[in-house]
This record gives sequence, C-alpha cells and structure tokens, in this order.
Amino acid sequence: MPPFGKRRTLKPPPVVIGSLDGFANGRLHGWVCDFLDQGESAYIEVHWRGTLLMRLRANLARHDVNAIGVAGDHGYRFRLPILPPLARGDLTLMAEIRGTFHPIALGALEDPIFAFFSASPEAAPLERCERLWGANQVRETVSSQTYHDVIYLPFTAGILLDHDPRWGLYTGDGHLIPEAAYRRGEALHLVGQSERIDIDGGAIGDAPFDTMIYGGPLLAHYGHLLLTTLARCWAIDGAMPVLFHALPAVQDHEAGHVLELFRYAGLENRSVSFDRPTRIKRVVVPEPALYEQHSIWTHYATPMAAIGRAIAPVAAPVPKKVYLSKSRLHSGVTGVEGEAFVDLKMRQAGFAVVHPESLGLAEQVNLFRKAELIVGTAGSAFHTLALVPHTAARRVVLTLSDFVNSNFLLLDRACGGEAAYVSITDDLILTESENFSTTYAIRNANHLADRIIAAAAA
Repeated sequence: MPPFGKRRTLKPPPVVIGSLDGFANGRLHGWVCDFLDQGESAYIEVHWRGTLLMRLRANLARHDVNAIGVAGDHGYRFRLPILPPLARGDLTLMAEIRGTFHPIALGALEDPIFAFFSASPEAAPLERCERLWGANQVRETVSSQTYHDVIYLPFTAGILLDHDPRWGLYTGDGHLIPEAAYRRGEALHLVGQSERIDIDGGAIGDAPFDTMIYGGPLLAHYGHLLLTTLARCWAIDGAMPVLFHALPAVQDHEAGHVLELFRYAGLENRSVSFDRPTRIKRVVVPEPALYEQHSIWTHYATPMAAIGRAIAPVAAPVPKKVYLSKSRLHSGVTGVEGEAFVDLKMRQAGFAVVHPESLGLAEQVNLFRKAELIVGTAGSAFHTLALVPHTAARRVVLTLSDFVNSNFLLLDRACGGEAAYVSITDDLILTESENFSTTYAIRNANHLADRIIAAAAA
C-alpha cells in the first residue's frame, strides 16, 4: 500500500501513431511511435503464418515526420525475405511499444505485396539483344609515328575532357596529331580537343626529356582505363618515359585500381604528365589498339593478356556461378533500383553475389580465370575480359536497354570466350536519381530474378 498522502500514477497505454508509407521490390518503409512518449523507439516485427521473420527498431531519421510535429527518429525501412505466394493473413506487421503489441495494417500495400510474391507468370524468356550502339569493326594493323617539336596542352582543371577543346598533342603550328587524338563512336568524333588550335608560344615550357612515348589520356573509370588508357601499351617497351594526359598528374594519382594496373603494365615510376603547356623535342605516338564503340586491332589481346598474367593468382576459392551486382553502388553512370532482391534470389539459386566495386583488381581477374558462369547487368566489370582473354567462364550480360554497347562485342572479337547479351528492358522503368546519370527501377525484382536464372541456365 502506498504511503499516506501519495497516489500511484499509472502510465496511460500507448497512443500509436505512424504510417506504412510504401513497398517496392521487397522493401517496406514507414514510421511508428507512441505519441505520449516520443523519446522512445518502437520495434517492428514481421510475422509469416505466425512465425517471426524479423524484428528491428524504428529509429531511422524522418525529417518529414519531424516537420509535422513528431519529435525523434521513428522511421523504419527493411527488405522482406523470399516468400512463397501469399494468402490473406499470411503476412502480419506488429509494432511493439512498452511491451504491448499493436498491429500495423497493410492497407493499400497488401495487393502490391501479394503481386510481388505471386508465382512468376508464364512470360517469354529474356530476348537476345541484337541491336548495336556503335560500330563493331576489326583492324588488321596499327602503327606509330614519330613527331618533332610537339606541343602538349594539359587537361583544363574543372572542365570535363569531353567539353575541353584545349587539351591534346599538337604540332608546332597547332594541328592535332592524328594518332594522339581521342576518338570514339561510329563516326569517330573527337572527345574534347580541337583539330587545330592557336598556340601561344610565350606560355610554353620545355619538357625535361628529349624523347617520350605517348600513352594517351589517363581515365580513372575502370572500364575506360582498360579500353582506352591501356590501348597504346602494345608499343610501350620501357625504352622511353611515357607521357599521359592526367588530372591529377599521373605521378600524383592515388586511385587504387589505376596504381595497380600501371604497376602490372610496367608503367609505374616511368610515367609523367604536365600541368602546363609543354614543348617536347620528339614524341613517338602509337595508334590506339581500340577505339571505343568503333574498332579493335586483331592482336589487341596480346599485350593485355601480358598485363593480366602479371597479376598473381588469388588463393581464395572462386564459386562456379557468380552474379555481378550493382545493388551497393552508390553513384555512377547507371543505377538499378530493386536489384538487392534479385541478389537474394540469385543466392537461393546457387550464385555467389559479388559487388565488383568492393573487389581488388586481382580478385576481379580471379573470377574471370576460375568461374564457370558470370551473370550481371552490363557494366565495366565485364571489361576485365581484356586481362583474361579466352576465359572459360560463360558470360550472360543483361543489357538495360534494347541495344548493346559495341565495346563489349569489340572485346569479344579480340578476346574470345562465350557471351550472351539479353535485354531486361521490359522489366524496367526509367526513373530519376541524383547519384546516377541514368536510373532504372525494376518493376518486379522477384519475377525478373526468375527470368534471369532461366536465361543463365539456357
């Protein structure tokens, strides 16, 4: 019995507020809390046919919720596991607040959730991608030329090289040296640069070397680094310092994959770039062995394979079936929303899910050396083929449109192996993201995964 004059005050039961806001490709999100105790977090439980599947705190920041007068962090966001087709009542959500449980109605999201987990419809298999973006030509020869009194104009800081008309190697009277030009595409358009430029002789310094060999533009993006930066390696033998266009300067570059590839290519400690206009007495300029989206030299694979062989084998075991996923890629050229659920289904089908951006160069090369099947959306990770030509790994490349970038087919021409290009464009919706140039959302990742698995088995 409480002391005389004091009353025991019972805390009133929770007043639950919140919202189940959305569902897409297996992921649910919303917010929930006790209106009377906004300083505490609730827990969310997910049950399937009475079995607890997951339990998590609703403690994610939701500034939109704070803006309507609710204090604290009460958001939740989670991905459901793989489930069989659902019936009414199979899936339940509960909020636990102060030891009491409160159901969260699925409401308008119930039908989309059921549709997502429904049995895959009898759909046509993924179609082979036949249309081509770019040209797919082969060249029997490449050559190099020696130029005297060469003017080197560096990249302009703060301007993408595509939009920079004042970089490149030029003759003394301002003409772009043909073999040094960065051209790509079916019409071999210049990437930045100018066919002719006015040279201000008074602002030009002199190089510390009498003779150099030109290596081209140093492009830090992994795919372009393989296709373009290393395309002149066939002519580089260590006899001369190698001249690159680079920003930051090649001798100051810190990107790990750039440093690794330069080391294996024998370019480490003998490559240089200049940060101001520079005159060089003599430059050997090799033609690139590959022009992006245009053509490839028949023997492109020979020097690239030599670089690949310099990469020591990795002792770790390699799975037979690999799925290259972009689900953890936070920025870049192309993003795919909803791929994380595809990852779940691929694992269920016996694939090891690999995120290429998390691997070192040797680990990526190891996959192409030892795996039997590599599947994934089209991206620069597949350009690792350049370092492992004639790999035994069968490749199934998922194109995000109804065409395939001809760079893939150019590598196939020179590097061999077996590859199939299939389009998943019917399963995608074009959307927007600040982190990617182009972003697609998967309509139903559960059903798409089944189609991918079927295509890989075909």
